[in-house]
Amino acid sequence: MKTSILILALVLLSGVGFANEAYQKAMSQSIEKLFQAKTIPEYVEVANQFERISQIEKAEWLPLYYASYAYIIISFQEAENTKKDQYLDQAQKYLDQAMAIEPNESELYMLQGFLYPSRINIDPMARGMLYMGKMNESLDKALALNPDNPRVYYLRATMTYHMPEAYGGGAAKALPLFILADEKFRIFKPKTEISPNWGKEMNDAELKKLQK
Repeated sequence: MKTSILILALVLLSGVGFANEAYQKAMSQSIEKLFQAKTIPEYVEVANQFERISQIEKAEWLPLYYASYAYIIISFQEAENTKKDQYLDQAQKYLDQAMAIEPNESELYMLQGFLYPSRINIDPMARGMLYMGKMNESLDKALALNPDNPRVYYLRATMTYHMPEAYGGGAAKALPLFILADEKFRIFKPKTEISPNWGKEMNDAELKKLQK
């Protein structure tokens, strides 16, 4: 009887290991496609892949995180403002679902802080005051949860760079923030192979441009 129980336990554990391996493989392949995507249809396709993974792995927040990220990127490529908002609504939906799973994850608040400027870009004059405050609240929360999250520093540097000098922005104010982000990227270690690990190349490019 004890032998049978032991065999059953080993079979169940091997099944869990196989399922985890399949999840990791599906995520790795989808993440690779995400960061190779160039067109809106390609981003939509990979976002759908992440959604399918999330429907199977209901306790995992990462598939929803990446699906949301894909739709935020789409909003920057879309020319029509109405469609931009629709894409961002989809991004927010996935992000809300991810936060329901993991409400104390720095990366999710960072992504929320990334989504708000996308809303601002649609109509800066009408939306700037509303979403800037929300963005800063999200980034403050992200840093409170993880003071070494480099993407928060990169996003703040980018927003400062594109902000008019009269409001405390501009290249001179942004440069030290990009430098700080660079320092954070150099020491950052993602929790797993599929954890968020993007932004360094973009920060490097902006830093190089400003240091010329």
